[in-house]
Amino acid sequence: MTVYAEYIWIDGVQPTQTVRSKTKVLWGHNDGEVFCDNPLDPDCYPHWGHDGSSTGQAEGGDSDCGLVPVRVFKDPIRGGNHVLIMCEVTDADGTPHESNSRALLREVIDCVGVEAQKCWFGMEQEHTLFRGSRPLGFGDDRRFPPSQGPYYCGVGADEVYGRDLIEEHMRACVEAGIRISGINAEVMPGQWEFQVGPLPPLEAGDHLWVARWLLYRLGEKHGIHATLDPKPVAGDWNGAGMHTNFSTAAMREAGGIQHIEDWCLRARDHVEGHLAAYGDGIEARLTGKHETCSYHQFKWGVSDRTASIRIPMGTAKDGYGYLEDRRPNANACPYEVASVMLRTAFSQWPQNVVRPAC
Repeated sequence: MTVYAEYIWIDGVQPTQTVRSKTKVLWGHNDGEVFCDNPLDPDCYPHWGHDGSSTGQAEGGDSDCGLVPVRVFKDPIRGGNHVLIMCEVTDADGTPHESNSRALLREVIDCVGVEAQKCWFGMEQEHTLFRGSRPLGFGDDRRFPPSQGPYYCGVGADEVYGRDLIEEHMRACVEAGIRISGINAEVMPGQWEFQVGPLPPLEAGDHLWVARWLLYRLGEKHGIHATLDPKPVAGDWNGAGMHTNFSTAAMREAGGIQHIEDWCLRARDHVEGHLAAYGDGIEARLTGKHETCSYHQFKWGVSDRTASIRIPMGTAKDGYGYLEDRRPNANACPYEVASVMLRTAFSQWPQNVVRPAC
């Protein structure tokens, strides 16, 4: 049996990291042999490496970086027994690379303990589809579409653009085993959203990064590229965010609204730390317009999409549930977002501590 294993990792490019990948062909020793009893077990697959000098993670004179498999998904593109492998990046000696924000999240989780694994994250990934230098729906150089209004959750060729790719991406995520929970057209033409979760912190980040990879990869055959730019078109057009729904076990129990409000009070004291982890270009998107709160302000409210933190109407009515942090940009790293939200929930601040203080 031959398996094509697509090794996926996060590069070290700043200010915004993205995914890279390459294929390892794994040959079985005998016809029909399987590599292990559970092909979705990352321990079944060998460690590998890559040229860090080409990914912003090393100098050319000492360029080897390691790839350590941490989560495996079915490959919905190649099908069969082929797999997608999410990896962590290490230095040549096996220690986590400084760009490895997943390793930092693991440290935060270890500090918090078992309660961290009971936390749920739901990531709402907005993105904008481009063909060439213009978003879908923006026509040629002489034509801009009518102003925002009919595009959000719209139907029809004059209101939505790129649905074929979006539908294909949704099906591919399901086939891969990614916990996608929905899709919708967004406020700006050519802008869409998919949601991942709810999942524990590490799983949420892994699933979201591989879902991003699938979106880019499927876009190749459509001649479409998806951007996570938080303000892809200047002017009176919505930006793109990654609104993050979060709850601890206590928030989801009776009386949990008090724990939600306590989290908001603690978050108020660490605005700069949160914004530093919420993606490049915050100031271009969080202007106080287009369903955002200004990055100069911090407020929360029930059913308030102009707030930094929205408490859903159902949560307020029930007295327990989850909160939605509306500040993360579309280009934010989900591991970094989860790290600061966990730190806030379990008092693992100050943010200027590079590694969490247990």
